[in-house]
Amino acid sequence: MKTIFLAEGEKHVRDALRLMLEHQSDFAIMGEASTAENTLAKVCQLPPDVILLDWNLPGLHHQRLLSALRQCCPETLILATSVRPEQEEAAINLGANAFLLKQLPPDQFMAMLLAAVNQKEDPR
Repeated sequence: MKTIFLAEGEKHVRDALRLMLEHQSDFAIMGEASTAENTLAKVCQLPPDVILLDWNLPGLHHQRLLSALRQCCPETLILATSVRPEQEEAAINLGANAFLLKQLPPDQFMAMLLAAVNQKEDPR
């Protein structure tokens, strides 16, 4: 079972993600935050296996946040999420391991999340 942290600025999206993940036996939600600063404070104490990171999370600029996350959680898989597909290139270039579109149907979103996690485990 993988631990996952929800870093999402919008409560209704965070609630939907939590609901989806609670039905997955592969994940245990270990925490949530609605700002970049709260995310860092929580995940640096106990790094999760996976961070679902809202690309528009309030607080620090993307580059500073990803850099700080990489310093305190070097082994953590960071999956950037957004409703804007054009943000994928920037997210990957700044250090996210993968990019997920929030507006995907739940089954497709979960399939992509699982694929990203499995790819890290088996990086052939």
